[in-house]
Amino acid sequence: MNQHAIDPKTLKPRSLKLKMALWYTFILLMICIVFMSVILSIYRSAERKTAISTLEKIVDDTALNSSKTDTLINGTSDYSAFIADDVQLMIYDENGEHVAGFFYPELNSLPLTSDTVPARTELGGNSYYYINRLVKDSTNAYYIRGIIAAENDLTEMIKSHREILATIPVLLVMALTGGYFLTRSFLKPVRNMRRTADEIRRSSDLSRRIRTNGRGDELDELAKVINAMFDKLENDFEAQKQFTSNVSHELRTPVSVILAQCEYGFDKADDPEELLQIIASIQEQGYKMSGLINTMLMFTRIEQGTEKYPKSENDLTETVHSLCEDMRIIDGKNITITEDLEDVTANVNKEMFSLMTGNLIQNAVKYGKENGHVNVTLKSSGDYAVLKVSDDGIGIPEEDLPHIWERFYRSDKSRSTKGTGLGLALVKEIAEYHGGFAEAESTEGKGSCFTVKIRK
Repeated sequence: MNQHAIDPKTLKPRSLKLKMALWYTFILLMICIVFMSVILSIYRSAERKTAISTLEKIVDDTALNSSKTDTLINGTSDYSAFIADDVQLMIYDENGEHVAGFFYPELNSLPLTSDTVPARTELGGNSYYYINRLVKDSTNAYYIRGIIAAENDLTEMIKSHREILATIPVLLVMALTGGYFLTRSFLKPVRNMRRTADEIRRSSDLSRRIRTNGRGDELDELAKVINAMFDKLENDFEAQKQFTSNVSHELRTPVSVILAQCEYGFDKADDPEELLQIIASIQEQGYKMSGLINTMLMFTRIEQGTEKYPKSENDLTETVHSLCEDMRIIDGKNITITEDLEDVTANVNKEMFSLMTGNLIQNAVKYGKENGHVNVTLKSSGDYAVLKVSDDGIGIPEEDLPHIWERFYRSDKSRSTKGTGLGLALVKEIAEYHGGFAEAESTEGKGSCFTVKIRK
C-alpha cells in the first residue's frame, strides 16, 4: 500500500464561495457559447440571404436589359462588365458552349436550365450560389449564368471574428474573480452566523444571539430563525434544569423517609404494630414515588412521541359522570358536586381524558371549602368539546395564576396539602395532545374555574 497516498478525508473541501464562483463562471460560459452561436447563426443566415438576393437582382437585371445582354453576348474586352456587386456573369449558348464572360471548367457540368431558385455548388474548394436565366433574341437563345460566393462556413466566420471571441476568456476570468469576491461579500453574514454558533457551542452560553443585518433579506430571516431556535433551546434548557432540580427534590423526601423508617425499624421497633406502621409509611412513600415516576414518563412520551396514545371515538359524558360519582364516594368535606352534561363524543385517548378530568375534579374538591360546591359542565362548541370545573374554594392568588401550569409549581396556600405540583401541568399537556388548550380563572377566597377545550 502506498504510504504517501492522500486520504480524501484530510483534503480541505472547496469553500462554498469558490463553488458558487465556479458555477457562476460556468453558467456565464454557457451563456456566451449559446449567445455567440445564435449571433453567428443569424449573421450567417443574413449573409446567405444577402448573397442570394444580390445574385438574383444582378442576373435578372442583366437578362431584362437587352442592350447590355447584346453587348455581353457579342463579346467585350472589358471584363468589368461581367462583374457587379461580387456577382460574376458568363454567357452560354443553347448547346452549353461558353460564349463570353468568366470561364470555369468546373461549371460546365452543371445543367443549363432556366432556374428560378439559386443552387449551391463547390468551386475551387469554395462554395458558391449560381442561377441561370434564358435570354432569346430573334435568331438565337442564350443562357446567362451568375455566380456569387456563398456565406462563410462556421470555421471561417469564427476566424473572421476571432477578435471578439478572444474577449471571452478575459470575460470569464473577470467573471470568476468578480464572482468570487461578490460571493465572499454575500456569504459574510453566513460566516458570522457560523462563528457565533461555534462560539455558543464552545462557551455553552445560550444567551448569545446572532446579529441580524436589518435588511430583511433571506439571510436576515435565517438569522432570526436561528435566534428563535436559540431562544427555545435556552428556555428548554432552563426548564430542564429546573425540572431536574424539582424532580430531585420531590424524590429526595420520600427516599429519605423510606431510609429513615427502615433504620428505625431495624434498630428500635420491636412491637409488631409499630412495624406495620413503618411498613405502611414506606408503602405510602413508594406509591408517591411511583405516581411521580409514572407522571414523568407520561410527560416524556407525550413530548417526545416515544409512545403513541391511540385515540378512538369515546362517550365523554359517560366518563365525566363516572368520575363525578367516584369523587362523591371518596369526598370527605361534604362538598356538593353538580353536573351539567350534554351528550358529547370525541376522538380521544380515554385513559388520558379520564386522567385529565379526574385531576381537575380532584383539585376542585381538594381546595374547596367544607360544605362547598363543585360544578362540572361538559358541552359541545363547534369543533371542540368544552369541559369546565369550578369550585367556591380558596382560589388562587393573582400573582400565582400565570404559573399554575408549570411543572412542580405550587402556590404557598396549596403547600399544606399533599401533591407534587404536576396535576395541572399534565392537564395542559393532555389538552394540547388532543389539539386543544387549558385556561383558568380564579379569585382569591372565592374559588376557581378551569376550562379545557379539546378537538372532537
